[in-house]
Amino acid sequence: MFNFGVIAMDRKRIIRNITAGALFFLTLWFGILPIITGKEFEQRVSKTKLPSDGNGYTIAVFGTEPEGIAAAISAARMGLKTLIVTQDSDPGSYIKSAIIAYTYPDFAVINGKKTNLNTGIYTELFGDTGGNFSYRDYMLSVEQILKDETNITVWYDTAVLSVETDNNLVKSVTVYRNGETVKVEAPYFIDATENGDVLELCNVPYFLGSEDINVPNAFMPVMFNFVISNVSWDDIQNIAKLSQNLEDFRTVLRQYEKYSNKTRISNLSIIGQPGDDVVISGIRMHQVNIDDGEMLREAFSDALTEAKMLTAFLKTAFVPFENCTFKTGPSGFFIPEYRHFEGRYRLTVEDILENRNFSTKIVMSSGPVDAEKFISAEVSEDYTYIIGNPVVYSIPLECFISKNYDNLMMAGKKASFSSLAATSAGRIPVSITAGQALGITAAYCWLNDMTPAELCQAEKKVFEDFQKLLKRSGIMLADFDEKNPNEDHWAWPAVKELARYGLVAGGMENDYLFDVEAYQENLVTLILNLIVKAAPEKYSLKLDGRIRPYSTDNMLTGEKACEIVLKTLDIQFEPGNAYLTAKEKELIPDVILQKFTADSPVTMDCVYVLTGHTVDMLKQ
Repeated sequence: MFNFGVIAMDRKRIIRNITAGALFFLTLWFGILPIITGKEFEQRVSKTKLPSDGNGYTIAVFGTEPEGIAAAISAARMGLKTLIVTQDSDPGSYIKSAIIAYTYPDFAVINGKKTNLNTGIYTELFGDTGGNFSYRDYMLSVEQILKDETNITVWYDTAVLSVETDNNLVKSVTVYRNGETVKVEAPYFIDATENGDVLELCNVPYFLGSEDINVPNAFMPVMFNFVISNVSWDDIQNIAKLSQNLEDFRTVLRQYEKYSNKTRISNLSIIGQPGDDVVISGIRMHQVNIDDGEMLREAFSDALTEAKMLTAFLKTAFVPFENCTFKTGPSGFFIPEYRHFEGRYRLTVEDILENRNFSTKIVMSSGPVDAEKFISAEVSEDYTYIIGNPVVYSIPLECFISKNYDNLMMAGKKASFSSLAATSAGRIPVSITAGQALGITAAYCWLNDMTPAELCQAEKKVFEDFQKLLKRSGIMLADFDEKNPNEDHWAWPAVKELARYGLVAGGMENDYLFDVEAYQENLVTLILNLIVKAAPEKYSLKLDGRIRPYSTDNMLTGEKACEIVLKTLDIQFEPGNAYLTAKEKELIPDVILQKFTADSPVTMDCVYVLTGHTVDMLKQ
């Protein structure tokens, strides 16, 4: 893969836009071969009885997304009779439909050692080649793996119709296949469908997009990858070798005139494929309501036009592309975000930024929290809106168990994460590793006569025994104690609250510019946005009109900061006496007043704290 993208955050720009919108190889120490291969479990499972009625399956996995494939494979290798149900005619899922040709595992430095967090079945599916792969070869490989696994049965072209439940258990799922309805019964179910088809039928609560932070119809940008032919890969690699050539490429690419105002060409990637084909990744469509079918169709049409125009531009602008032709687009967008279902615990941005190490962890991650959905498509492709970047964090089993059914698990980006946390925890590598863990969860629960929900509540010794099995199966789980570098800063609690709503950007370096002098617009914009997201009932055009005039690029002084606070709270004051008025009325905490005078500039750390404090007072 040749990546032309730039992940960079200019400090001044941040300030001005801060609120802008193969199996894992195990040593003998870990355990013996029968555990690695699943033979031990097979032997133990063979002594147990499958359900006497129904289809004789121990686990039913719905969907052939990679995370579902991983769950089914791991369960089958543990000896469980496993059924995969999909409405698709093959196991390509979004890898095929969206032409995904690149994925890269998470790495983290743990105890001073760089560690791959996505091994096991992830490596088996995608190899260890640095991330790029042929999407066609992926599908063929998965088809072969499923044929070789004797404990797996796959039902293609099968639609989910209804579910039967009994109190807190899913008893069966009725499907339609080969012209008839069939009832699938099993002790355990995993919904790995892209949209959560089974979860929805079970009335598992969910929210759409960013509704959890009171931003309706806001979703992560959808991605449009496409294939072009007759490309000189040797010439592309030669460009990649010279930094000046790279910069020249980026400079010329910026001259491309986009077809749609919803298009943002971000982090353009050129991914080599067999023959002379390449996959172009980097077209993102912003401000698309995923729940609006007509808008989605219009955006797809625009993206297709954009891809053809970009191909024509590349053809005339760069030698490696002089003979290229547009070959094909995807059959659908890659949709990073749609439904977020509720589990036994919802992972938060704070969990990620503070490198949380859960005792019931089943997977680890290190991806940044991305708020790209709040960036306008017109913003420069060089600008990223990274809320923060963890060292490493874990995700507990509770995030993958549905809220209201003890034996219904969920895999993928739709699991129980906050909308912003999902940008890190819901990525493909993490989802696959989590899927593998869920298959093993079903096996462990089956052999110990419990539900996944009961496993979460089991005594510490039992869960640690389960985690040992996860490790022996190739899943990286390690103890760690990593702090966010800002945790001891006095303004960190305020930053965490703002981060929850996507209102701060620390970038990959977790630099929140605490000591940088602020503009008036920073405080105004933060206050207004926090009100809209955290206390929408308090927002009004009248309030907006009182403080909006202060939204300028003038330096924020203590006097102006207090004026903005008083205007927000609709408290009268004499011109020039806002600082004294706020101080006399004890509207500003002493910890803030100690950091600036009426005439002195106000730094961003004070802005963060003052924002949260002001909105808290407004809510009272």
